[in-house]
Amino acid sequence: MGFALSGVFSGIDTDSIIAYEIQAASAPLYRLMDRKAEWETKISATAEIETRIRDLQALVAKLDDSSTLRQVIAKSSDTDVFDVSATGGATEGSHEIIVNQLATSNKFVHAGVTPTEAWTHAKTVSNANDIYFSDTDITATKYEVAFQFGDDAQVVVNLSAYDAMGITLNELITEINTVAGYQAASVAVDNNQSSLKIQAQVVGEGKDLVISGDNLIELFDGTNRLTETADGDTGADTIIGAGDFVYTYDGVTRTITLDADSTLGQLRDRINNDSDNPGITASILEHEVDATHKFHLVLSGDQTGSDYSITIDGTGLAGFETSEWEETQLANDSQFRVDGYPSATYMTRSGNTLTDVIEGVTITLAATGTATANLTRSTGQLEEDLGNLVNIYNGIVLKMDEHTGYDETTKQGGVFQGDAVLHSVLRQIRNIFTVSVPGFDGSEGELSLASQIGIEFDRDGTMVLHQNSDTSSQINDDGDLTGHVRIGLSDALKENFSGVLNLLGAIGKGGSNNANVQFNSAAASTKSGVYEVKITYDETGNNVANAWFRSEGETEESDWRPAVINGNKITGDDGNPEYMLSVTAAAGSPGDTIYADVRVQKGLAGLLHDLTKQFLDPIDGAFTTKNDEYTAGIKRIDKQIQSQEARLEQKEDWLRAKYARLEARLAQLDSQRGAFEAMFQALSNIQAQKNK
Repeated sequence: MGFALSGVFSGIDTDSIIAYEIQAASAPLYRLMDRKAEWETKISATAEIETRIRDLQALVAKLDDSSTLRQVIAKSSDTDVFDVSATGGATEGSHEIIVNQLATSNKFVHAGVTPTEAWTHAKTVSNANDIYFSDTDITATKYEVAFQFGDDAQVVVNLSAYDAMGITLNELITEINTVAGYQAASVAVDNNQSSLKIQAQVVGEGKDLVISGDNLIELFDGTNRLTETADGDTGADTIIGAGDFVYTYDGVTRTITLDADSTLGQLRDRINNDSDNPGITASILEHEVDATHKFHLVLSGDQTGSDYSITIDGTGLAGFETSEWEETQLANDSQFRVDGYPSATYMTRSGNTLTDVIEGVTITLAATGTATANLTRSTGQLEEDLGNLVNIYNGIVLKMDEHTGYDETTKQGGVFQGDAVLHSVLRQIRNIFTVSVPGFDGSEGELSLASQIGIEFDRDGTMVLHQNSDTSSQINDDGDLTGHVRIGLSDALKENFSGVLNLLGAIGKGGSNNANVQFNSAAASTKSGVYEVKITYDETGNNVANAWFRSEGETEESDWRPAVINGNKITGDDGNPEYMLSVTAAAGSPGDTIYADVRVQKGLAGLLHDLTKQFLDPIDGAFTTKNDEYTAGIKRIDKQIQSQEARLEQKEDWLRAKYARLEARLAQLDSQRGAFEAMFQALSNIQAQKNK
């Protein structure tokens, strides 16, 4: 008996047999898996087409309002006087602008201060009444404190009277100031520690500290014992003392409180760092007026215009009273004329950036003078967007062909071959470009067809954007050769720029064929097209009694829909296609009834945007419906796959049990065979013995 992977007694390869039987029984599972893969391919293909539809929607959203399509390039004839830029909505033309005055912010400059040279001694005590120099510091040979600032008189203080008891900080300050004849010494406090501070009498540069003398106590025998805390040339370090500095700006009053050691720089920083600062910036200006007025605090309003003035109130900070300030720049509005208007005065604004003077134009004033703002038409962006529109549409066509067509080479159809929904999506998009746009009748030079702006279709269904007009020959129905004038976008833009913009982005526009019924407006949600309006007057003829709308093509009396009436203003009611359509009826004859055809226009881009929005609706849009269908189908198939896998697993278990039983039976038979063979062998042996 040969060796086998399975079937110990039988030698049969039961694993291979089981695998073959499972393989044969798996055909329904494989069919389900193929169906699932096909549906997953459909989901992926749907997503590819949906992405291109979304790209189309995003692009037409840029084109659906003619007011934003009108682009101009703005240039100033003299940028030293003003610069100019334009956005959507600006119109071509030129405008002379006279700038009489720039808007300025209010500025005040302080009369000025000058810092004195100041130094602080290294030794510190907890309290100014504590001993500063002890009895051991003041000896019979070391008993003087002496210093000099530049060429000022030297100050020499004899402390020999304190050699037996020492001297406190306050006593030392008194002795120094008595000899110096001015406030040369004071207490410097840092981290709750007090030390000796000395400063020059005369402010200004060249007042360096010099310490010299033969009898100086050791703790005061050189500048290495002191630290410079105020340089005579550093304005921010100028001590300005205690008090309240009060100012008002933009209706807000702020009080800055300073202590005795406050400096000019600290006042500047506290103004700038004040969280409730109403819009003031403080800075320090250096200009030496005289020996005591070199560094000046400057207050500048952040806002320009006459409404933003600084008021320095009667302040409690010595030397910074109202009289110590000079107003160096008034808070002024800008003043200008546009095209000579107004002739006797000037227009004014609080700033120098003007955005509300010429619609869609921003003017940035730079200096007084006269210059011209030249606004010229720009069509580059529009032409680029239309080119992208063609490319996106053709991308949709290409992807649709890939998934709905038939490949002659591979003899395979696309996953959506014959799909009516996707064919309908493409057909509806194409129809917008091949028929007259609803609400456009082509009267008085009005454009109504995409072909009038260079958009046509080739025989293979791809879209083409012709830039230039030409004449081509074609055979008519009678077999005659005729000329076909093909209009290009460039020529359409040159000859009827407003018509092109309206055809693409009309919104809220329309007209009436009855002089007694005036078209007012329509909303983006109003369905475009032609509406018939029926109006009846009351017994005076001055007021509208009743009014109705019905859509073009509706001819039955039951088709009339009541309108909302407010005086002689008539508006389409909610829930109807004419919702938000507004017209006004002129006075008529008593009890009379009149009719009018009212056109509501929506451009190509608006129609495309509405259509793509419908396709992409997250609840019942075409792509949502398809995805829901495929997802539900895959879920059903997954359940069937699970059922088939469970069936195959049970079958495999049954087969393995079957062959296991076979092997057990064979093992039993093999055991019985051995017993019989032993018995026969014993009988043979007995018979052999008898034959002897």
